[in-house]
Amino acid sequence: MSNSIWISDYDVIHRCTTDTFQLSVAAFPNKMTAKFLSQPRNWQVAQWELAGLGPREDFYVRGDDLVECYTSDENKLSTEIYHRVLPERAGVELILSRQTSLLDSDPGMSLQFRFDDANSISTLNADGEWNPPGLGPLDRVELSDPMVVAVGCLDAVQYGLYVFPGDCETMQVRRTNEETVEVTLPLFTTHLEKGVIRRSRIQLVRAEGKGAMQQLADRYRAFCDSEVPLTT
Repeated sequence: MSNSIWISDYDVIHRCTTDTFQLSVAAFPNKMTAKFLSQPRNWQVAQWELAGLGPREDFYVRGDDLVECYTSDENKLSTEIYHRVLPERAGVELILSRQTSLLDSDPGMSLQFRFDDANSISTLNADGEWNPPGLGPLDRVELSDPMVVAVGCLDAVQYGLYVFPGDCETMQVRRTNEETVEVTLPLFTTHLEKGVIRRSRIQLVRAEGKGAMQQLADRYRAFCDSEVPLTT
C-alpha cells in the first residue's frame, strides 16, 4: 500500500493504492469529488460529490485520512469531512459533521454517488437479507431502514454503500440508464441549534468472489455495531 498527496492552487488529491484498488479524493473549493478505481484497468467505479460547503479553510492528511474544513458565512455553518480508508483497504468511510453559531440554522446538504458500468443493483431488507436484484418498474426506490445498496460493476466486484442508522432520513436510489446508478443522500435535514454538532457516517466498501454479497451484509452489521470513531 502507498499513500501520496499532491497540492496545487486548485485542488487536493489524496491517493491510497493497493494491488486491487486505488482511492483518490480530490477536494475543490465549494465542491468535493472522489473516485474509487478498479485496478489494474484503472477505470472509475464510483464518484461522489458534495457541493455548497463554503470556502475551504484548512486541509491535512492524518494517517490514511484526508481531512477538510469548510465555513459558510451566510448561515454561520462549519463543516468537517473525514475521508477515511477502512482497515485492509476494503473501502472508505466518510465522516461529515456540521456545527452552527446561530440559534436556529438549516444545515441541509445533499451527498450524491454515481456508479458507472453498473451491471446489477440490490437492496438489503429489514431481515438483513438481499432483495431480488432491481429497483422495480420505475427503476427507483427510497430506502429508510436499512439504507444499504449493493452495485455490481463490470470488474466482477460488488460495491456496497451504507448509511449508519439514524444518520440520514432516506436513501434515494435510481438507475438513470443501462450503465449508471445514482444514489442521493439528503443529510442534516433537521434544524440545528447553536453549538450543536451533527454527524453522518457513510461507507463505500468492495467485496468479490462467490461470497461477495454475504461479505457486504456482514460488513454492514459490523458497521452498525461499531463505535463512533474519533475524528480529532
